[in-house]
Amino acid sequence: MHPTVGRSRGVSSVATQTLTLTAIFMLTLSYANGFATLPAELDRPQRCQLERTYKMVGYNCANLNLKEIPQTLKSSLEIFDLSFNRIRDLNAQSFARYTSVKYLYLFENMLHNIDEDTFSLLTNLEAIDLSYNALKSIPLELFQLPVLRNLYVSHNALYELETSLAALEKPIKAPLQVLGLADCRLQRLPDFGVLPDLWQLNISSNPMKELTLGQFSPMCNLKTVDLNNTQIPICACQVLTAELVLRRTKIMYPPLYCIPLTSSEQNLCQAEAGQEIQPEQVADFLQCMEIQKSRQLDTEAKSTWTKIVVAVASCIVLLAIILFYLHRRNEKKLKAKLKRNLQKAPLKNISGVMVPQTLGAPEEAPTENAKCDKLLSDCD
Repeated sequence: MHPTVGRSRGVSSVATQTLTLTAIFMLTLSYANGFATLPAELDRPQRCQLERTYKMVGYNCANLNLKEIPQTLKSSLEIFDLSFNRIRDLNAQSFARYTSVKYLYLFENMLHNIDEDTFSLLTNLEAIDLSYNALKSIPLELFQLPVLRNLYVSHNALYELETSLAALEKPIKAPLQVLGLADCRLQRLPDFGVLPDLWQLNISSNPMKELTLGQFSPMCNLKTVDLNNTQIPICACQVLTAELVLRRTKIMYPPLYCIPLTSSEQNLCQAEAGQEIQPEQVADFLQCMEIQKSRQLDTEAKSTWTKIVVAVASCIVLLAIILFYLHRRNEKKLKAKLKRNLQKAPLKNISGVMVPQTLGAPEEAPTENAKCDKLLSDCD
């Protein structure tokens, strides 16, 4: 073999191997960077999936790149998952045919504009998640839904919330129990009015410059407050945490400076404690407690009336059982008596019939003898 040809073949084989290794390296790098996503795209469902959870009909429409609410699903759905899509706008027709929905998930979208009355027809809605969107306020009709318990609007820049709450009708009708307001750019706690059912509040990651104890007055049933990474003035935070603990409210992830280290710091902050609650805030707290007390009395009254109804019903049932038992016993006695009478009746009839026959026989005998005597006398 010519030495030039052997050298060229060796160079070409080395170049081929180099290109192959380079291609494998680039493919691996592209896959690691997220460019080679064809298999993942093929595995992704292309339409909403019908699911049943806890005997409820639901649709999973998550991560479908939807830009609007689909209108071809069953109107009886109760769970509606529209998370991880590209929905920007909602209007009054978006959920008009889905009035049975109870759990609505709209987090991780691009929601910017929500028209008035978008959610007003969802009277069965119990929970809604609007987190991780581009909202500037909260739709006010949500606070008028009769059974809404959980509201999550975390990670929205709610710069216009305080202004829009001026038009909020108070007291609200929604029995809110869980409220998520994490990372919403809030400088003070929003005034939603009296919230007697609220027991869990998340206001973490907010620059709370004016957070005071009085702002918690309408929440007399509060059990847990999440203050993780919340920026609060030192004295306000110390007074707030101390007073909430006295109300048996659990503070989750409080900043370290909220716990006074020295007695001088504690005395300094306590001097400001009595100047923070305003008269209207005290009135809100008393109203909240009055609502709770009235509900407790209603619950006790319902329980008492239930016990009374159960007792009366039990007495009626017991009386009915006694009457039924007496009726059956009398019925058995009457049947036994009739049976005895029927057994005696044939003997009386037989004796009554036979006696006349025995008595009539001697009367017929003299009559026949008389006729015979007459015939003999005639023959003579």
